[in-house]
Amino acid sequence: MDNEHILGIRDLVYPGAVLEYEVPGGTPAEERARAYLTDPDSFDPPAPRLAATVMLLSKSKPHRRYRMSGGAEDRSVKVLHPEEGPVDVFMLRRASTMAFVPDAVVFPGGGMDERDVVCDIPWEGPAVAEWAAFMECAESTAKGVLVAAARELFEESGILLAGPAGGVATDEAGDHWMAAREKVASRAVSFGEFLAERGWALRSDLLSLQSHWVTPPCEPKRYDTYFFTARLPEGQHADGRTSEAVEAGWLSPQEALSRLDEGRHLLVPPTISNVTTLAAASSVDAACERPFTGHVRPVPALRDGRVVFRSVVR
Repeated sequence: MDNEHILGIRDLVYPGAVLEYEVPGGTPAEERARAYLTDPDSFDPPAPRLAATVMLLSKSKPHRRYRMSGGAEDRSVKVLHPEEGPVDVFMLRRASTMAFVPDAVVFPGGGMDERDVVCDIPWEGPAVAEWAAFMECAESTAKGVLVAAARELFEESGILLAGPAGGVATDEAGDHWMAAREKVASRAVSFGEFLAERGWALRSDLLSLQSHWVTPPCEPKRYDTYFFTARLPEGQHADGRTSEAVEAGWLSPQEALSRLDEGRHLLVPPTISNVTTLAAASSVDAACERPFTGHVRPVPALRDGRVVFRSVVR
């Protein structure tokens, strides 16, 4: 272990690397991790819920930021980035009332729903079997995760990675499909039903798998999350009209990391790692075409008496 090259959370990870990041001292997370290290057999970790997150990317330029109040847009202002870069990413600040990582700044995403797996959904792009082989999972998991990625992005930002054969839908009414988003979010209709009613297909070829993270076994709420990148489709505009977020907007990855360092933004480790990867990209195309960075499954460990989470990246 001492001869291994250890990467930190702000390093670029890759399959075969060893990743370690420190658990803040004096926190409930540290207490749980130390308890796990003392007696791992006493833990009965909950099964992680499958989830998907989408890093929606655009060329760096002034965008509109949406501030939210109770799920309804109340104002928007133009934002000029103090730290310009070749890529912007759409992010949301989670509401303080959320049970999981309240107040954190995250990418659009969420847990997989059973209907994401069983729905009969029109499909374009790589077949489910191809995705399953690449993701190293069952076909049902691959389908559910990909549908969840597109559905959650639609619900939380109004971006639709779907459309008529060979194309992508445009928001012709100018209301970001709000009525449909509310029906899908409330489970009144499935995402597959919404697309089928319009003769549209999910464009799985517009998603690129970036990384895969599983919450440590000592945590009380766990997710098995696949992180994707996607370009902002032409003719569509992201907003943040979701009850789960109090603020949403475009940031350069460099600015997101600066705000983390300044204590202005809370970012959880998987977000930090993925934003670090985006910050190294020379363009949106480069970010979307970057090879898969790996499967990360952190577990508690000790490093010089300090508690860390450690994973060999696969």
